[in-house]
Amino acid sequence: MHITIIMVVTYILSCLRIGAAPWHYWQMNARYFSTEHGIFSKLSIDSLIPDRWRLPQSIDSETLTPSTFPVFFKPEWGQNAHGIHRVDDYEQLISLRAALSNEPQRYLVQQAATGKREYEIFSIDANRTDGTHDVMTVTEAVNEREQFPINSKNNHHTQYVDITSQFSPEAQTTLANFLSQIGEFGICRMSARADSNEELVAGNFHVIEINLFLPMPINLLDKSFSWAERWRFIRSSMMSLARATKMIKPVENPQPIFARMMLYGRNSSLPGQSATSKSTHKIGERYIQP
Repeated sequence: MHITIIMVVTYILSCLRIGAAPWHYWQMNARYFSTEHGIFSKLSIDSLIPDRWRLPQSIDSETLTPSTFPVFFKPEWGQNAHGIHRVDDYEQLISLRAALSNEPQRYLVQQAATGKREYEIFSIDANRTDGTHDVMTVTEAVNEREQFPINSKNNHHTQYVDITSQFSPEAQTTLANFLSQIGEFGICRMSARADSNEELVAGNFHVIEINLFLPMPINLLDKSFSWAERWRFIRSSMMSLARATKMIKPVENPQPIFARMMLYGRNSSLPGQSATSKSTHKIGERYIQP
């Protein structure tokens, strides 16, 4: 939590230093915000991913039976792996659906990625049209206890190791270009699985998730980092983020992204949906599109 506070304060001070409005941050990736559902929808963002990198994923329904296991149940929006469940067989599937039946969120079912290693690629791209990214880090989520882990900072079997230095400047540019093929993101963190660093750079990977709301640079969780190293990265990256914020073009009616994201899932129906809509059916309090 203290790292997050330091980052926020440093970002605000960086914005003030260069004359940027820090509250414009919420419009950083606004073009990818779902006004219909009031979230950065994982399903909508998934549709941006080229087929060769995309994992089979769909909205859950009672009629859906995965062709293979394990699969991951994921709320359509969430942070730090909150609400994600791994399902190893059909019996667990039925049990989990019963347990989630009163949840207001839509849940997605995602096929497990088979790559041997999990990577977190963090980027800040101020210009988004010049072909370069201002910040690019690659961090490996190391978990030797589980074959198909739900990695997060809350998983005590998971450790994060910054391996950016293992990639040449050319390789880092290649990874940045992969991100740009998916979207013009001002800030993002992409989770992907591949068999090796070389396979990752060769484009042989699958995307697990792309975080566009509050993507933390997960390399800061590398326990080998000294506080001096963390501080240097925070200062430089937050200044880059401030520059990206300053370059945001103002719009007449900006979306209340922060408020809508915070309210998501607290109502008995999804934002923008009616409980009597004929295009939905109800499982408990959860509305699912057929």
